[in-house]
Amino acid sequence: MSGDKCPPQFVFDIAAAQVTRLFINDAGTVEDIVAAMAGSLGELYDQDDLSEDLMSAVERIMIFIGSVEISDVDLMLFSFIYYRANYDDLKTKKNKKPLFGGLLKGRPKEASRGYFAAKAFSSFAYAVGSKAAPAKPDAWTPDEEVELESVMKIIFPPPPPVDELALNLPFA
Repeated sequence: MSGDKCPPQFVFDIAAAQVTRLFINDAGTVEDIVAAMAGSLGELYDQDDLSEDLMSAVERIMIFIGSVEISDVDLMLFSFIYYRANYDDLKTKKNKKPLFGGLLKGRPKEASRGYFAAKAFSSFAYAVGSKAAPAKPDAWTPDEEVELESVMKIIFPPPPPVDELALNLPFA
């Protein structure tokens, strides 16, 4: 593929943070989670190097997390997802209804998108520590991001329906 239909950097950042969250919460091996995320994002974007770049971002984010003291890593990653969905930088709200081009339109591939995702996360974490980062509302969920709905449904798929039969099974 040509590489001009890659996810925008903020979408890549959100995906990398979610992969990291899933890995930290023991949802599977990082390789399996990365492969599933890259495959899912393939519905909208090119998959050229997406798995490798997501893996690079997750590794860099994990190195950063290991180098600092964060009391609730999952909350920090979830707050970062909110931040990247709603802000371009610490002081600028994201324009979710641009006049030209689409917010989620494919872009040319960034050469170091894994590095940029980890750098954005570390900058956000330090800003949270200095109370300069915008706060995530307590009740915010990715479902509230109407303008980002197509991507958020991929990155945060709804849980599979629980089989009623399984609910009625006795557990020994």
